[in-house]
Amino acid sequence: MSYEVRVEVKEEKVFSVYLEVDSSCRVSRLVISGDFFAFPPELLDEAESRASGATLEEVVEVVGGYLGRVVLVGVSRSRALEVLRRAVEEGLRRCRGG
Repeated sequence: MSYEVRVEVKEEKVFSVYLEVDSSCRVSRLVISGDFFAFPPELLDEAESRASGATLEEVVEVVGGYLGRVVLVGVSRSRALEVLRRAVEEGLRRCRGG
């Protein structure tokens, strides 16, 4: 069992979180995208990389730490975390068979 979760919101700009989750409820891929700006952008790449292999429960903490170090333009940090949490919640629901 593997599945994909995509959650997207539009505040001023689009912020999207895409998760691929494997059968053991671990993240096999995380992609953060949209038409916002992040400075320095390489921190988002690093966050995506660090999330790979993490449990769904760990993802918000791991990625949230990186979002705290990035300046986001076009979306607020709180909105970005909300989108991430919604993606994780959907992933957990699917993982638990709900």
